[in-house]
Amino acid sequence: MKALLYYRVSIKLQEDRYSLKAQKEELTTYALKQGWTIVAEFKDVDSGGKFDKKGLNKLMDYVEENPIDVVLCVDQDRLSRLDTINWEILKDVLRDNGVKIAEPGSIIDLTNEDDEFISDLKNLIAQREKRAIVRRMMRGKRQRTREGKGWGRTPDEYIYDKNTGTYSLNEKWSWVYIFIKEAYLDKNMSDDKIAEALNKLTKTPRGNEWTASTVAKKLNSEVYCGRMVKKFSNGEIIAVDEVYPRLCTDEEYQMILSKRKNKYQRRPEGEPQMLRRVKMECAYCGRKMSVRMAGDKKQGIHFYITHHLKHCHLESINTLRVEPNLIKALREIIRDERLAKQYIKIDHSPEDLQQLGNEIKKLNKLITETQSKIDRLLPLYLDGTWSKEQLDKQKEMLELELKTHQERHSQIINKHDLIKTNLFNYNAVIQYLGVAERFDTLLERTEQMRMIEHLFPTATVYEDKIIFNSLLPNNVPIDIHVPIAPNPFERAKTKRSSENPQERFTRLQEYIKNNPEVSVYAAAKALNIPTNSAYKLEKKFGKLKNTTN
Repeated sequence: MKALLYYRVSIKLQEDRYSLKAQKEELTTYALKQGWTIVAEFKDVDSGGKFDKKGLNKLMDYVEENPIDVVLCVDQDRLSRLDTINWEILKDVLRDNGVKIAEPGSIIDLTNEDDEFISDLKNLIAQREKRAIVRRMMRGKRQRTREGKGWGRTPDEYIYDKNTGTYSLNEKWSWVYIFIKEAYLDKNMSDDKIAEALNKLTKTPRGNEWTASTVAKKLNSEVYCGRMVKKFSNGEIIAVDEVYPRLCTDEEYQMILSKRKNKYQRRPEGEPQMLRRVKMECAYCGRKMSVRMAGDKKQGIHFYITHHLKHCHLESINTLRVEPNLIKALREIIRDERLAKQYIKIDHSPEDLQQLGNEIKKLNKLITETQSKIDRLLPLYLDGTWSKEQLDKQKEMLELELKTHQERHSQIINKHDLIKTNLFNYNAVIQYLGVAERFDTLLERTEQMRMIEHLFPTATVYEDKIIFNSLLPNNVPIDIHVPIAPNPFERAKTKRSSENPQERFTRLQEYIKNNPEVSVYAAAKALNIPTNSAYKLEKKFGKLKNTTN
């Protein structure tokens, strides 16, 4: 029999001391006694619960490319403490290539149901043991933290003494934090500028370029106030003072936090904006749109519904063209059924029911197709078409797509049933939207924003309207069509743009030629041309002749 040897330890300490060597000697001796031929050996220094390991990946590749009879390990938990999905993938690779799992004294044939059952039990026990080990390790780490003893990565500015369990300053790098702190507090430099300045002096201790995120991490850390803070997976946070030599006082640290809070969380007047939390998408390209601020207190602050990337013909929309119409729509919907029909489809015909039925069928088909794609992922991986990373990424995307289809399917079925039984009517709508009566005058801006977010979680933006999507309490979707007011600047913009730059320059030049003492400013004003535009024309076509400036 041709055998592969596989041995693994979880930590470097075990590798350096004894475990890997001991496993290798035991497995080699056992294989030779059995008369097996050792054709290859693989090892890992990593967690058994991690699937993507260098040695294990090489082992699976070797199995698929070469005739092998058995994989020999000291105990199956050396080969796997994997979760169920990854354990199934590993078993399929071995089973499809006719490879058994062997431990000293036993062989497991994965094509045999009883053997596979025993192997699955061993894997479950190994998983349970791994969780117990992790719990014990975390208890130890929590206790070390409470005692102020170090574990994990030591900050670059400090040196950890294993014998005393204490930290001291690393003179080679402790100056870095002082430099960052003084540049931020005293010189008012941004994270980017500090990173640029550091890169002129030195690279990071690991030989990389300094970045704004690296600087930000140091500024936000309590380590330099002498405080060790650890957050554990059970939600517990343990903080111990005076663990590290101080490089920053508590007052300085509070100044840093206050400055960063003002910088990254300041809000202009009128903030928050009513539509800010509605998740909007463009009707033409499907990309996300959001509300952004433009201007300042001197010029005036405006908010625009805009794309994150400039790639679509749909231009930014000033929220002033939307908000009054949304408020008007809600008022009229609540006030009168006849007015409500301008914004919401309340009366439904048999054709509408038929259309909803067709949409349900379409969603059924999409759900089936998406589930089928998910089911076909594993064979694609086992065939070598995709890597494990590609498999996980595609699975995550498909599961999100499936969830979206299922939610929409449920909503449309509910709506279809309500319309069919005449329960989808004006009363059902105003019972839900009635809470928004006079919300624009009774509520503060923050409360208005929260109410709109609650009533209309999503919206689709068109050139002339926004369709706000809402859900009645029984999970029935309703759409409110709110028109976008015309752009008040569109006409003036069209008039200015009808004249090309060359024509405008010629007209300016002709006027200045006839009025030799006139300035560019006066000529532009006389011809109703923006002054900054006139100077741009000079830069593009050359200086205007016979001017006084």
